[in-house]
Amino acid sequence: MTSIQKQNIVVVGGGISGITVAQGLSKKLDHSKYNLILIEPRSHHVWLPATARMVVTNDEKFAETAMFPFDRVFAKGKGVVKQDKVVSIKEGKEEVAGELELASGETLQYRVLVLATGSKWSGPVGLPDGEADLRQFVSQWREKFKAAEDIVIVGGGAVGVELSGEIRDEYPDKKVTIVHAQDNLLNDAYPTRYRNCVKAGVTARKTDLVLGEFVVEFPLSGSGELVFRSGKKLNAGLVVAAFGPKPNTDLIGRSLGPEALAETKLVKVEKTLQLPSHPVIFAVGDIIDWKEQKQAAKASGHAPVVVANIVNLLAGRPVRKEYEGYPEIIMITNGRNGGSAYLPFLWGIILGNFIMMFVKSRNLFTWVIRGKMGY
Repeated sequence: MTSIQKQNIVVVGGGISGITVAQGLSKKLDHSKYNLILIEPRSHHVWLPATARMVVTNDEKFAETAMFPFDRVFAKGKGVVKQDKVVSIKEGKEEVAGELELASGETLQYRVLVLATGSKWSGPVGLPDGEADLRQFVSQWREKFKAAEDIVIVGGGAVGVELSGEIRDEYPDKKVTIVHAQDNLLNDAYPTRYRNCVKAGVTARKTDLVLGEFVVEFPLSGSGELVFRSGKKLNAGLVVAAFGPKPNTDLIGRSLGPEALAETKLVKVEKTLQLPSHPVIFAVGDIIDWKEQKQAAKASGHAPVVVANIVNLLAGRPVRKEYEGYPEIIMITNGRNGGSAYLPFLWGIILGNFIMMFVKSRNLFTWVIRGKMGY
């Protein structure tokens, strides 16, 4: 009796979107026919919402609550993690849908491919891949924050606001300033009354704001003079980049052609989250060209669509499940004991310090990711 050659279902990227898809597939696939493979260059999943605290706090144990190995990520262990990096995607013909070339030199065929390559961040949340490099990076940023007396954070989105709160907790006497190109913190995806609430929370902790100013020159050494488009200048003992991330899609554009990407470098997708003209390739997470804020919470909206559609595709059934968007909920910490949230329901609900302290600020949802990673 001839054994059936199993086909590979491959997920590229071990961030929250990638692992949510991989976990869903591990429960639904027929593992007698398919191998489930997750490819990720890091040895550990790093919980991004905890990064701002991890690079500031002097609590050496905190990093261990925000980084988890992938050894328990699949349901009942039904899947394989390859610690590697994809360097090219080649589409195939007939029975082989395509193949991936890995940095290690290995070539891996796939029947279905899910792209979850995430974002490229700058500054203290732009973590390197290698575990040793990552731990050194965290340690170096902690030393930078400790040494500087005058810290300027460039970028007043969620990351910049949360960084300011962590610095205030750890170093209440340091001078902290947030510079933001817009006239209020965050962006216009959220109503003005909520943005005002966030601003009030930040200024209440004696953090200065420079709003409506765009930085055109950064000091190369990480400290010195910032120059604004208006011509104004600002000196800083430490300049911290906290502006929005860029989509990590260079590989996709090189391999599938520039037409796979929008002008924003985000991946074009159908409502089924398939790439147009590439029916066996799906994309999820921060990289998709969808009018929504890029947040970890979106994984719980993207993943069920992709999992259901892959199961149907493999069974020869129509791929019909469509992504309809996800509520723009935001929760922003302001240190361990405060923060605010906006829920776009009814009249638009705003939650303040007391509720946020218990919901997110104390633990940053690390207990959620801990359970998700099997720990």
